[in-house]
Amino acid sequence: MTLINPPAGGPRGDSLEKLTIFYRKDGVEPTFVEALFNPAEISRSRTIEWEKPVAGLIAKVPYQPRRDFVAVRPETLSVSLFFDTCESRADADSRVAGLLTNLAAPGSPFDSGTASDVTRLTRRVVELAQVDRETHEPPVCQLSWGRYAHIFTGVLTQLDQRFTMFLPDGTPVRATLDCTFAESPTLAAARAGELHSADVVKSRVVRRGDTLHSIAAREYGDPALWKEIARANGITNPLRVSPGTVLTIPRLDG
Repeated sequence: MTLINPPAGGPRGDSLEKLTIFYRKDGVEPTFVEALFNPAEISRSRTIEWEKPVAGLIAKVPYQPRRDFVAVRPETLSVSLFFDTCESRADADSRVAGLLTNLAAPGSPFDSGTASDVTRLTRRVVELAQVDRETHEPPVCQLSWGRYAHIFTGVLTQLDQRFTMFLPDGTPVRATLDCTFAESPTLAAARAGELHSADVVKSRVVRRGDTLHSIAAREYGDPALWKEIARANGITNPLRVSPGTVLTIPRLDG
């Protein structure tokens, strides 16, 4: 599975960085959803499952029976995204300036007529829960935030929408979307299968900045062995290995 490089039109580093969700939809070029307001917190959770001792056994022995390890479940990430379209930034600045020069009470936030339907923004997040026509499943998402790049890679597993402000005609203008993402099954399987010696077959996920030479140096201690990795993965052009690609690292014989 190949993940996503930020598209050419994505966020730039010369301004306030926004939390961004990159994804690929229906086989077209990668696109992204940018948070209107950055979240106050991000939560990550991982469950390590152990087999519980039999209840009857606990009563019969004077010590705590040993728990047997079962599995490490895919990691999850939770984040709340806030959207507010009740007035534009220009209108907000103008309103503040007016208050500083005139202590009159502020009028309705809808007087300027610039409020708009917040779902025009939230629907971009809702699309992450829709089935892709090419893969027949929701898209894999890659969350990034400025220097905190590649926060998480996974699929949206739960989405709760709360609309908390409306225009007189019922148009929603403020919303909070609680999102939960689960680690991509392919990446979770690759991580679970990682081994740490050169005489066994293993899997590695390509990270940003990796090359076949650097991976060979890290795995085998010799960058000249990059051709072994290329051959095992059917790679003809070593310069076209995208971040997020899961590579088979072949065993070295002899």
